[in-house]
Amino acid sequence: MNNFSTKIKNLEREEDSTYEMVVGTLPVILVSAHGIGQKKRNGRFKLAEPYTRGIAKYVSEKTGCFYLVKNQDTGIDPNKENHDEFKAFLKDVISRNNIKLMVDLHGAKKDRDFDVEIGTLNGESANPELVEKLIKNLKKQGIKNIAENDPFKGGDITKTIHESTGIDCIQLEINYNYRNIRKIRNLNKICRALASFIKD
Repeated sequence: MNNFSTKIKNLEREEDSTYEMVVGTLPVILVSAHGIGQKKRNGRFKLAEPYTRGIAKYVSEKTGCFYLVKNQDTGIDPNKENHDEFKAFLKDVISRNNIKLMVDLHGAKKDRDFDVEIGTLNGESANPELVEKLIKNLKKQGIKNIAENDPFKGGDITKTIHESTGIDCIQLEINYNYRNIRKIRNLNKICRALASFIKD
């Protein structure tokens, strides 16, 4: 577990580039737009959602899937705004590489009453069989408290990408208890569940 801890810490580190992407061999892309803190338009500050970037990068290494993460605040939240550079770039990557599935990773607070929540715009943005496979792989790792579309149904990344490309899109809200480096076994479970789902 020490090797995993060191690896995920290194992958979580911020890079100099605004966005960071890796081209994969599987037609799946993991996205993290909230891995860094961001200033909202109303002047308030949105805290980072730790380890959503590290999870995306780690699972990509294990599976060969694509990833796109945001490393620097641009003053625009891609999951709230209708049009922005991040989603435009994401759409281009998806179309150029014939990607079939996007999983948008987000972080929920630890007091949420779920381990993970799957958001599919109330079942509109992803094939139900695909969702069942994800649930199966999560449960296989002991992650059993799984919510669907309540309260997080999927934000503007899921909505825009699904509507513009037609591919399956899932927003995955991960409780802080499964993104906490001090609970490394839980963090490892999320990574293993996602990796087995993508390989499946």
